[in-house]
Amino acid sequence: MLSKFPIKDYSIFAYRFLEETTNEAAQMWSVGWEKQTSPLYKWSGRNRKEAEKYIFQYTVSGYGMIEINGKEYKLDAGKAFLINISGNHQYYLPKNSEHWEFIFITLYGMHVEKCWNYIQSQHHFIVPFHPESSPIQLLVQIFQEASEKKITNPFQASSLSYRFIMELYQYVKSLDTSTEDWPENILNAVLFARNHFQKEIGPDEMAEAANLSRFHFSRLFKQTTGITPIQYLTKIRITKAAELLHQTKYSVEEIATNVGYANANYLTKVFRKATGMTPGQFRKSNQVLGDHLF
Repeated sequence: MLSKFPIKDYSIFAYRFLEETTNEAAQMWSVGWEKQTSPLYKWSGRNRKEAEKYIFQYTVSGYGMIEINGKEYKLDAGKAFLINISGNHQYYLPKNSEHWEFIFITLYGMHVEKCWNYIQSQHHFIVPFHPESSPIQLLVQIFQEASEKKITNPFQASSLSYRFIMELYQYVKSLDTSTEDWPENILNAVLFARNHFQKEIGPDEMAEAANLSRFHFSRLFKQTTGITPIQYLTKIRITKAAELLHQTKYSVEEIATNVGYANANYLTKVFRKATGMTPGQFRKSNQVLGDHLF
């Protein structure tokens, strides 16, 4: 699993496979990584002719907007849409957004359509994704394989497409349904924390992402989630640190830097308080963090 988005060249890769067996099930039409900076960037489904194709697009940084059936949605970091390419929608870079960086994949086939129908019926149009969730990590992997010219035949492309759809199903079905009722500003703060925990951020920056005063934000966050903003950040960071301890050979100092702590000493202090073990003890153990955190 990738802990950070890789360094990439902005590119789009298109595929036109003729194998009917794979095209009927799940197949890839295109995959790409873009950074748009011009307000002229706009796509309207009403003007597009690619029937029965579906776009999954995930915002990495900046933000864009999408209008679906006359209603507008903001697509900032951590949010994705899955739309019928020729549907009643348009997505664009608004004038007050400096840039919109996103990764996308366009798919088609019976299983893709079924997944789209399910997500539309259960979770509306916009879905939040942790940047290290399985669907997003798989999408990054698919883009990397495309950029390295490793996707060479329809069966391989179909296998990746089907796997991506299954990851979408699993992720969406396992979403914590309680978040559906969270206020949008609290969800924005949560997504901000998930996307930027590696940096030196705290409740002040989360409150700013929520567009609320620090006092009002802290009270509303605790009321909504049951924990304080700093506890939420700590949980994200310790969970990631535990993953790196078990899955990498990084030093504790390197891990501290990767999860937003100034040094190994501070990480050790917080880690021990949260889990009852030092990072070194946890690395040597086979224990699961969920059994010990908070």
